[in-house]
Amino acid sequence: MTRAATLTQKDAQPAAASRRVAVLGSTGYAGQEFLRLARGHAKLQITALGVRDEDVQPPRGAGTASACSLRDLGVLVDAGACDTLVSCLPHGIWKDIARRHPALALTPQIVDLSSDHRDGAEGYVYGLPEAFRSQIARAQRVANPGCYATAASLALLPAAESGWISGPVSVSALSGVSGAGRALQARTSFVEADGGAWAYRAGTEHAHVAEVERTLTTVTHCAPTVGFVPQVVPMTRGILLTAFVPLRQPLAPELARERYQARYADEPYVRLLAPGEWPETRATRQSNRCDLSVTTLHGGGTLLVVAALDNLVKGAAGQAIQNLNLMNGWPEATGLPLESTPW
Repeated sequence: MTRAATLTQKDAQPAAASRRVAVLGSTGYAGQEFLRLARGHAKLQITALGVRDEDVQPPRGAGTASACSLRDLGVLVDAGACDTLVSCLPHGIWKDIARRHPALALTPQIVDLSSDHRDGAEGYVYGLPEAFRSQIARAQRVANPGCYATAASLALLPAAESGWISGPVSVSALSGVSGAGRALQARTSFVEADGGAWAYRAGTEHAHVAEVERTLTTVTHCAPTVGFVPQVVPMTRGILLTAFVPLRQPLAPELARERYQARYADEPYVRLLAPGEWPETRATRQSNRCDLSVTTLHGGGTLLVVAALDNLVKGAAGQAIQNLNLMNGWPEATGLPLESTPW
């Protein structure tokens, strides 16, 4: 079935005039990208930057927003000076902060870019618009998907919804070094990363495996299993993901493409490429778009899907703004780039 990008009146929230946003983790890559995109959004005003004691680097691109301690940020939330909180912190930290600073956890709207609530805990809705648009539109708490999980879910959703998948799915993905975050570590320094590539947490160990399986199970009520090999390559940003899917019965390449075209025809940020064209990370750089190509192999017995996206935009900050647009009843594309800046 095709899921339209528009919302019914029942789904949509009354449009908010604007939102006053506090950002946690504004010195990280995803936080900096969120600030960049928010500056071009007519309805988002960055009013505060919550800073932990260990965040010694001053945030850039914050405009007139001032940095403040988490305790002072709680006071601002209590006073109504901030009505939306976007957490761009590393995994595990926002959940701990919410426990230690309960005033922050009571912010009227929260979008969490970490993995802390992607399992739906504490009332958070999983923020993949292409699968859960109507739920996001009614939510006050949204957990942003992971970058790998976004690419994999978009690559696999049409096949899963069509009941095509007959067994374990094999996924591999190349990621830019920014996916590891901004914290200093030798492995992601220029000298160590330049000219090399490495796999890590291969198999079923990576947290995004369970995230993708949970998404497909929720949407389709089946339980495809996923094997995953993430790999880091020496580029700053981007994900290039490949999925091999065993099919229940042979399928012609044209029929596979028709199904994907119908599924994503109304999606503003998913583009199916023409036959024979394949995604590349440069084509989605600084864009909120995910590019897909699909065909079948082995006499139609295997589906091949390739996806590309920017891990800091559609894989993080851009998707957070897409979710905020839905949560506030604004046009979904507000403030979001469709085209890339490849150079």
